[in-house]
Amino acid sequence: MHTLKKERTKIHIIDVVKGLNSEVDKVLDRIKSFDFDVGCIAISEGELEGLKIMVKGNKELSIEPNAPERIYAENLSEFGEVSLPPPSYVAFVKYCMEQDIKIIAVDMDEEHYTMAYCEHVSGTQWIMQSVREKRLKGKKFDCDDPRDFAIEWDKTINKLKGYQDLEEHRENVIAKNLVRVSKKGNGLVLMEVERVEGVLKNMQDMGWEVE
Repeated sequence: MHTLKKERTKIHIIDVVKGLNSEVDKVLDRIKSFDFDVGCIAISEGELEGLKIMVKGNKELSIEPNAPERIYAENLSEFGEVSLPPPSYVAFVKYCMEQDIKIIAVDMDEEHYTMAYCEHVSGTQWIMQSVREKRLKGKKFDCDDPRDFAIEWDKTINKLKGYQDLEEHRENVIAKNLVRVSKKGNGLVLMEVERVEGVLKNMQDMGWEVE
């Protein structure tokens, strides 16, 4: 849990291990202890709309993970049950909707992501990444904690510079969107643990203090 402050406004960031079912109770316990004006989630607007439809219809979304996501889930399952979409995200969206709290997606939309991908990742790096992803199947991660695994996985999957630059671009966009959201009042943000450090740094560069 991290809290950023600028003047009288606060933004609370809850870091989560994406996909791990046991994160739900932690998220619900923490969000109920804060009064906040707007909820934020570090996913795209399209993804958020899908979660809202799922919550409103009280039904499961059919999501087919790609190969890296399947390998991620297989490794993460050593720490507990794993589901898609991330159950902590679903729980957060449901809570905000039930409490009539506005919820905003603060990550790049699909068009912005595609443009950023093309800007940062070269054709050569794309080919190299495809080869590296195929080799992930047999890789062992020596981690005792799901958060450590999520961060180690992120370093592995984004080892090539173009992909690192892409994630840094995401972190900058998320930080800028959070600053815009802060004009609406205090915010509570749900974010994958591997992006938190970069977002905090970006916001500190924009004049926010970490409490």
